[in-house]
Parts: sequence; structure tokens; C-alpha cells
Amino acid sequence: MGVIYEAHDPVIDRKVAIKLIRADLLSGEDQEAFLARFQREARAAGRCVHPNIVAIYDFAMHEGNPYLAMEYVEARHLGQVLSQSGRFSQPEAVAVIGQVLDALACAHDVGIVHRDVKPANILLLANGRVKMTDFGIARFDGAELTMDGAVIGTPSYMSPEQCRGEAVDVRSDLFSTGVVLYELLSGERPFPGRNFAEVTWRLANEPPPDIRDKVAGLSPALAAVVDRALAKNPADRFASAAEMAAALRGAPQDAPQGTTQNDGTVVMRSSPAGTAGVAEETLTTIERRLAPHVGPMARHLVQNAARRAGSLDELCDTLGRLIERPEQRAQFRQQVLADQTAATMASQRSATLASQRAATAGAAQRAAIPPDEAARAEQALVRHMGPIAKILVKRAAGSAASVDELWQTLAAHIQTETDRQAFLRQRG
Repeated sequence: MGVIYEAHDPVIDRKVAIKLIRADLLSGEDQEAFLARFQREARAAGRCVHPNIVAIYDFAMHEGNPYLAMEYVEARHLGQVLSQSGRFSQPEAVAVIGQVLDALACAHDVGIVHRDVKPANILLLANGRVKMTDFGIARFDGAELTMDGAVIGTPSYMSPEQCRGEAVDVRSDLFSTGVVLYELLSGERPFPGRNFAEVTWRLANEPPPDIRDKVAGLSPALAAVVDRALAKNPADRFASAAEMAAALRGAPQDAPQGTTQNDGTVVMRSSPAGTAGVAEETLTTIERRLAPHVGPMARHLVQNAARRAGSLDELCDTLGRLIERPEQRAQFRQQVLADQTAATMASQRSATLASQRAATAGAAQRAAIPPDEAARAEQALVRHMGPIAKILVKRAAGSAASVDELWQTLAAHIQTETDRQAFLRQRG
């Protein structure tokens, strides 16, 4: 039916997305109805000015075809992230759905029902922000083109009343949001089916499998939010997106005492070493390398892949498939392997220094490293090594015989000579 272009606005000098629809594929009354509906998309999104909603800049016609000029968003949609990483941890799911509800609250306040809340319409930016898009089937209260009586939406995420073609209100969007929340937490859709008829029948008639059976250690309060959002009767759901957001964010997100979360809800491993012989600090470095390509889900993706990988090479291959451009994929692999080589060399240099120290110091009493000196070294090292600086400083401070040895030991972890010298100059 159309195409979306990456484009440039020469007047304001900014990148935009152009959504162009081929109206020539329709004719007569169908074309008129479609053009009216397409214009409604511009009006719907244009009235919703919110940080969590993709902005609409303009609506116009080009050679008889309507188009929207939209905010260009560098992001991956939630469906892509789910397919690659599986379920989310409880805090991650709450962070995403909380922003979805904030966007819906804005739309609902101006009388707009989205009607197609689903992972593909939820974008995840690199800074962790969520952007909702595609208000193409939004409904204006009191408008002529309400679409009542028509089944519009994506089957697996529609509300029961939407499946039946009945009039919907804001609570339909909350049901759909509940479906997405269920999928984020469990990795499964609550109403699966082999075809449209089976899915819609389950949506309208069957309760979903209990989320507590799908997610070990799920917070009872969070489970209650899911249950209420997925109530068949709209009157039993939350009355507004703001009410659901408050309940969601107020729900404890830690597993009850005496329980453990399953593999799908683990974000950070508690053991000192990772899987496949990859140290935890190495995984942290890999996360830092992956984040520019996939955004805030880097940690989740690395942790999931590490549980399945048999080696560092296999881990690089798995994560490399998440990067679209071949040249960036190759660069990522080279960076990871270079980091590993540098870490190995640093470890060897540290071992040599330790051996030399043992030979010359004998059993002499070691002088304690002042806490303020360790903190200063950590502040200088973090610019070159990132989050693992704290671990490296703590380890070196426990074995260094002097402040000079502490800085020399830490410098050995830095890959290039220029950066090593820049680090040592920070000592003053």
C-alpha cells in the first residue's frame, strides 16, 4: 500500500520519516474513505504532543497520494527485541509499559483511542525512552469515522469487545497493553492460536494462562496488575491509563523472599564468572560495545546469549546477528576480541608485576592504600575502562604495595600506550 522513506527537511535541516500511501490502489468511495482515515492519523498523532509519542510534523498530498512527515526515530520496535532476547526482567517490563501508559494517557485525554497497541508499534530508543507510533486506526470520540462495527487491530492484542466489533473506549487499549505486559514478562502471548478465528475466540471466551505459572518469583502485586488489565469485562479493568501506570509502578518488582526468578527474568548474574568461561567483567565490556548498535537492551541481550553460548567466539556470533550492517558487525567482533586480548595482556602484566613484587618485598608488611587515593584512581580509570574500573581498582588496591604500584597495575589494563600515559598523568 505504500512505503516509508528516510528523508531530509531542508527548511529546518533535520532528518524526518515520510510515510507515503499509494491511493491509486483504491478507487471511488473506498479511496475517499481511505483518504479521510489517513488524514485522521495525522490529526490523531498531531494532537498528541508527548515525549513517548512519535511526532507528526505535516500532512499533505503528492501527486494524488497522501503522506505524513514524521519524527525520525533511531530505534528498534519491541517485537524485534522480544524475538531476539525473549522475556524481560520485571523492572525492564515495568519501565517499558509505564512509558506506554504515559503515552496512552496523553492520547486518551484528548479523546483518542489507539486501537492497535502491540509490540510493533512500541519503539525502544537507545537512551531507554519508549516512543509509540501508528495511530492509523485511532478513534475520535464523536467523529463520523469511528469505525464502530469493524474489527480493526492485530488479533493477538485486541480486546474481547474489539474482537466482537463492538464500540471500544480507553479500556480496550489497557487490555492490549496488558497483553504486551504479559508477553514481556513470560515470553509468550496469553492468547495464542493457529488462525484468526482461534485467537479471537480465546480472547473473547477463555482466561489467559496464569502469569504466576509462567514467571517464577513474580511479584504478587505485578501479577495482580496483569490480571486486572486482562479482565474480559471492561468494567473490571483499570479505569484509565494513569491508574494502571500508578498500580504498575507501585508494585514491588523483586521476587518474594524464598523464591528465585527463572532464567528469563535474570538481568545480572550473581556469580563472579559468566558462562562459557567468559568472566563477568568481560560481559560488561561486551555490553558496552553492543549498546551503540541495539540500545538499552544490550545488557539483557548479552546476558541471555551468554547463558547459551559455548565460547567467546560463539557469543560474538550470536550477538553479531543482532547488528544489521555487515561492516558494523565486523567492527563489533574486532572490538570484542581486541578487548579480550588487551585484558589477557593486562592480566599477564599484572602477574609479572606481582611476581616481581613478591621477589623483592619478601614478607615485608604492605602499606595500605588510602581510600581517597583509590577513589581518585577509579575516577581516572573509568574514562578508559568504563564500569569495570571499580572492580579493577578494588582488586589492585588489595594487593598493591604502594600508591605507585597501584597506578602502574591499573595502567596495565589500558590497551594503548597513549591512553596509559594519559591515565598516569591523572595521578598528578
